[in-house]
Amino acid sequence: MKIPTRFLAIAAVVATLAAVSCSPPDPEVVAISYIRAINTGDSDMAVRLLDMEEILRRINEQIVIVQDGDAESFLAHSVETLLWGLFSESVQADYTYDAQPADLEGEMASVTVMKVNPQQEQTETVVHLRNTAQGWRVSGDSLDPLVNHVIQRLEERY
Repeated sequence: MKIPTRFLAIAAVVATLAAVSCSPPDPEVVAISYIRAINTGDSDMAVRLLDMEEILRRINEQIVIVQDGDAESFLAHSVETLLWGLFSESVQADYTYDAQPADLEGEMASVTVMKVNPQQEQTETVVHLRNTAQGWRVSGDSLDPLVNHVIQRLEERY
């Protein structure tokens, strides 16, 4: 009987670790990851953490895309490419990061992220997030400069 009991105990530990490791990250973790990504030029991570559904909705409200084929797919690809390029232009810097607890309001959250440079100068950025089907994503007011950048670039090109 010791083997089945030991097996059950191991299975319980593995199941618990799997459940914990699969749980979505807290908004504070996402906010720090986003600020770190944009400050290190990690375009893949920065774009992955954006609420693309919200970005595309806001862009669609302001411009009309006339394109043969699937306009939604064209717009989504164009937006991701423009944002990826924007984030890759970031100057890499050596910062330390911390965050205050998230201010939660329904499916929305705001997190103040503190960034400290090697000279111990601190700057704070409020990151707005929305809890989506994919987990917490940068959204709300934090998207304003990105949406404006994309609209400006799209209007210049098309």
